[in-house]
Amino acid sequence: MKKEDKRQKWAEFRFGVIAPLVCRRLDEAEWRAAKCEILSQVYVAPDGKEKRIADRTMREWIARYKTHGLDGLTRMIRKDKGSLKAIPESIAAEAYKLRGELRTRSINGILAHLRTKDIDASTISKTTLNRYLNSQGLERQRIKIEKGTFQRWQKEHANDLWQADTSGGVWIPNPANPKEKKQTRLVSFIDDATRVCPHAEFYWDEQLPSLLDCFRKALMKRGKPRRLLCDNAFIYHSRALKSACAHLGVELSFCKAYFPEGKGKIEKHYGTAKSRFYEEAKHAGLRNLDELNKFWFAWLTREYHHANHSALNMTPIQRWAADEEQGFVEQVSNEKIRRALMVKETRKAHIRTALIRLNNRTFQLKPELAGKTVDVVYEPFKLRDSVEIWLDGVMMQVAKEVVPGANIDFTRKPERNRVRREIVPVLASSREYKNAMIAGHHGESAGIRREYMTETEFSALVTQMLQRETSQAEADYLSKFYTENMPFTLQRAEFLLSQIVSTKGNKLHIRSYCQHVSQGLSQQRS
Repeated sequence: MKKEDKRQKWAEFRFGVIAPLVCRRLDEAEWRAAKCEILSQVYVAPDGKEKRIADRTMREWIARYKTHGLDGLTRMIRKDKGSLKAIPESIAAEAYKLRGELRTRSINGILAHLRTKDIDASTISKTTLNRYLNSQGLERQRIKIEKGTFQRWQKEHANDLWQADTSGGVWIPNPANPKEKKQTRLVSFIDDATRVCPHAEFYWDEQLPSLLDCFRKALMKRGKPRRLLCDNAFIYHSRALKSACAHLGVELSFCKAYFPEGKGKIEKHYGTAKSRFYEEAKHAGLRNLDELNKFWFAWLTREYHHANHSALNMTPIQRWAADEEQGFVEQVSNEKIRRALMVKETRKAHIRTALIRLNNRTFQLKPELAGKTVDVVYEPFKLRDSVEIWLDGVMMQVAKEVVPGANIDFTRKPERNRVRREIVPVLASSREYKNAMIAGHHGESAGIRREYMTETEFSALVTQMLQRETSQAEADYLSKFYTENMPFTLQRAEFLLSQIVSTKGNKLHIRSYCQHVSQGLSQQRS
């Protein structure tokens, strides 16, 4: 991994730690509670190691972020990393022994033990001692506490918190095969305080481009949330979403695994949609995804947002408007949203052509980038005809898409020294060997007689085996099947058809019988 990528990951990790303190509106008591929560947690750092955050470290990160933004959280490497300078070896050994005896023993408990032994540890930093013990594999074991009861809660103002999740959607005709139906996926965001849905849309999948597209539209319509609470699905833990939230200044957090109660508002939102909208959509004769989303947006705007909410004693849109008038909604420019949601992938330019491939499309790079590994930055939900090319943290060019055609500029073809093709002599022995092999092959195959079926014979055999006449569409399908799978013998086709007719009967679609014949022919040829 490149140094720039490592530093960016560390910066995003540090932002994720301090996000509750720099993104939320907190009074003094709430700030102290959030600080204690951060200091008590164990985080998984980008290097894969678990670590706790010291109070001094946290305050330094906050100061750097407020002064320099996300860039202020990079290039933070301790010069004395790995050395033990602040703790005398005798105290370190005694602390190691105390923690090893009882893994639940806290730093304060260890220092209390040292005092009873008349060991002066007044100058020892608790953070330094804790970091040393963690580095030795002696992390403190937390005492498990029983789970309490759940209580209702909600944020005070609009955009203090958004909840995000995906759910199974409405079944509509599959564009790849209109005779079949395929289930859509609904990606949603909901504001915790007002119950307004910043944006929700049906997609064919719940992959990262769909999530980022929905998030982009929500940001453009309703402004920026201070905090985003997500499900534990894989796409919400993606590097792209973490990077986008860090650049936008949005705290990204996740519900505890197997506790859907933590995001009860969006679960309730899905329940309302399924009980009211889904039932209507199933019987509305929807033909494609565009029709489904038009119906959904209309219902969301006219019904959901303007329905009185029992917990608010007003409609969601009225609650939102009240907070918007008081200035609690922070808008973000479209350009900032676009930049934050761009995805970065690594590609190696072709050594000869300086071309790269991205999502089955080809882009032309500068000749001096040929053979080099570059970063390609683009919008995942809308891949344009050009992408940004970065090398070692510097944007080198905006590469255009190319479509190879017949009009080739031969003046750019490199000069080469023509090599005269070697004349290979004909050997009499090789010629005699070839003639003997061909003659022997004809002799072996002379006694083999294969009777291959014609298209008319194959259609007649199918009609005979199924004991029914075929329609014009079925006849066309049989003709196409014969062309793609020929040649085959009467004996083989009759055997395979009799197999499926005897087990499945003659009422299946013609495609089922042909698929069985195709599989049997493939096994025979392999």
